[in-house]
Amino acid sequence: MKSGAKIAIVILLAAAVVATFALRGGKRAGYIAASEPTAASTPAAQGAAPQPPASAPMQAAVTTAEPAPAKPAATPAPAAVVAAAKPRLLEIGSSRCMSCREMAKVLDALRASQGAKLNVDFIDVFEQPEAAERYKIALIPTQIFYDAAGKEIFRHTGYFAHDDILAKFRVLGVKM
Repeated sequence: MKSGAKIAIVILLAAAVVATFALRGGKRAGYIAASEPTAASTPAAQGAAPQPPASAPMQAAVTTAEPAPAKPAATPAPAAVVAAAKPRLLEIGSSRCMSCREMAKVLDALRASQGAKLNVDFIDVFEQPEAAERYKIALIPTQIFYDAAGKEIFRHTGYFAHDDILAKFRVLGVKM
């Protein structure tokens, strides 16, 4: 098959994935390593009490009042915050996407090899469809690189190998 035909097929498949995201809004089961709920999406922010998942067994609610601290906790100096912060790799994908499944293995390897120096997070767009809009995602998987200050410094779409990710962080000047 000619490369032009292959490219057309990939584009059509990508469009089908995007259309699927747009048409299917409900919850999907999947691999979620990290979630980032917005303040407005929490049950308390919407005026409702948090509800346990349907699969959770019913338990009696136990609340304990914690004493208020005598004095406010000291906030660390900005330099200390920057020194304690780590760069971050966020992947937006799905457990239903073949490339995303392959990337899950890469993310697990990154957590194992760089966990002390790098935050590695994953958001499943079927579980959190609003994330595609929030992070301006057109195709999955998309990896978003952040420096230690939390500033986005690079994006990549598609499969990205473990060593290539580490090399990209080095090229971008991020020390790990």
